[in-house]
Amino acid sequence: MKKTTGVFAHVDAGKTTFSEQLLYHAGSIRSLGRVDYKTSYMDTAEIEKDRGITIFADQAVFNFKGDTYYLIDTPGHVDFSAEAERSIQALDYAILLVSGSSGVEAHTRTLFRLLKSYGVPFFIFINKTDMDNFNLGAILNDIESKLTGDILYISSIDDILKMDKKVMEFAAERNEKFLEAYLEEDYTIDTLKCTLVSLIKKHECFPVMSGSALKGTGIDSFLEVFSYLSPTD
Repeated sequence: MKKTTGVFAHVDAGKTTFSEQLLYHAGSIRSLGRVDYKTSYMDTAEIEKDRGITIFADQAVFNFKGDTYYLIDTPGHVDFSAEAERSIQALDYAILLVSGSSGVEAHTRTLFRLLKSYGVPFFIFINKTDMDNFNLGAILNDIESKLTGDILYISSIDDILKMDKKVMEFAAERNEKFLEAYLEEDYTIDTLKCTLVSLIKKHECFPVMSGSALKGTGIDSFLEVFSYLSPTD
């Protein structure tokens, strides 16, 4: 399958670093650049290197588990939001980053509403979990109160493949057909997967994962889950 995917975030949430980690873990690039060192693979324009922010929507390609991903790293600064919005029209899926140190910021809320208005299904990645003041529970509560209550925190692909109770109950609460199957214990992993995919596409489920893009933690797990729950035709 071919998947055009955009990465969105409030400025300084680590969006470009996250994008490069996806490329690196998928084997598309052999070494990692850094925004602060002006060696980022995604920010190539001189003005982007000088200012240390993404100004233009840059594209990269990587392959993962037989699928081809066209990754678009979008500007996070509100001054260049038009460039970010221009990219949305081409997307199959999106990834919205939330800073683990700052939580849901004003532009994060704008991006959330924008992606929903265009009908783009998206996943949420909580970045910067390596910060000293990081509190997962507090960030999840922040997302629920400021963005949506339909979030499903997933620690790894095993939460889905082993049909964790919290995942099953989340799906059952939002899908009547799956609820019947759940109560009658007449379901399979494929039934659960199809239900979650349907909920994601209808904006009734926003999978949430966490990690540190700078240190490369949580990236492999995110790729596994994203690959599993983002089919395209």
